[in-house]
Amino acid sequence: MAKLVTLVGAVDRKLEELLRAGGTHVSSVSESALGMLASPSAKQPDVLLVDLRQSPVVPPMVGLLRRNHPNTGVMIIASVLDPALLVEAMRAGVTEVVSEPFTQEDLESAVNRASAHSVGVELGQVIGFIGAKGGVGTTTVAVNIATMLGPMSKPGKALLMDLHQSGGDAAVFMGVEPRFSVLDAIENSHRLDQNFLKTLVTSVTGQTDLLASPERPSPGRLDVTKTRRVIELASSAYRHTVLDLPRADANVLDALEQLKAVYIVVNQELATVRSATRVAGMLRERYGRDKVGVVLTRSDRQADIGHADVEKAVGLTVAHTFPSDYRIALQALNKGRPLALDNHNDLSASFKRFAHELSGESPDRQSGRSSGLFGRLRK
Repeated sequence: MAKLVTLVGAVDRKLEELLRAGGTHVSSVSESALGMLASPSAKQPDVLLVDLRQSPVVPPMVGLLRRNHPNTGVMIIASVLDPALLVEAMRAGVTEVVSEPFTQEDLESAVNRASAHSVGVELGQVIGFIGAKGGVGTTTVAVNIATMLGPMSKPGKALLMDLHQSGGDAAVFMGVEPRFSVLDAIENSHRLDQNFLKTLVTSVTGQTDLLASPERPSPGRLDVTKTRRVIELASSAYRHTVLDLPRADANVLDALEQLKAVYIVVNQELATVRSATRVAGMLRERYGRDKVGVVLTRSDRQADIGHADVEKAVGLTVAHTFPSDYRIALQALNKGRPLALDNHNDLSASFKRFAHELSGESPDRQSGRSSGLFGRLRK
């Protein structure tokens, strides 16, 4: 199969012509496009080839690309093999260096070596929860779904990211005191990679981490581009990433391209349903109807506003319903222990069922156990 090469900053047509003559598929981009290519979610070529014959300095984005995409081969073309350039290239993770004069065979051999270990990187699933209004249980849902998704993420892990600008409650619900926050990740997004991200998260269980909301208010709104980059990086490092989303920060809501789905958390109160209608319209406009859903908390069969009324008003089908158990939820909050860890009540069982739906794993398949004789016969 022909190799896919992205050529950056070519100074003449000769290089591209030699590559094509050898059967290589080549696309040319400017150096300014390296930032987009370095994004964790960007589709990668087999080899990135950077032409440094006029500017013998390795672009900083090359190192970032290698950190985010360690399986992408990186080559440089240089006028001469300058020792300082070679050291710089080695530090940036460049895998092959070719200098003038070079032939078609030289390029083919270097491309083959650079692409020898190139494999695709599978991105994880990103799911968001946003409250129609305060007090509907959004953080409770996000915390417990992330906790349930952890064991379903093996061999990876799940991450809960609290994107409130300050004072988010996810850390309280999980009973941890984080040293760092999502603001630290956003402010350092220019040098953020998977290893750095791991230093910022707090381990909650063996399979679930937390990137908490900051205690100190952030100066102004969160930067859209930087927030998007943090979410993209999380999706490359975790099999499941759950976002506890603020309603008031439009910048955060503009940075959610990685989302597989976003769920509006509602209950059967008139004010909540009216607010959910506005939020649903805003999210559908940004990300399309297929990515937006509704979950219903504190379900009450005797309420004046029924499930069908909620669906009609919001214009979306209720994806899941969580039963009402305020006492158990409050106990879990006061203990700082996600109630999903104590699966002995209807509410935690409901969280588990929804987590299985989100992960695409059936309970029997995930646990590796059949359910009785008929379960064994089905298997």
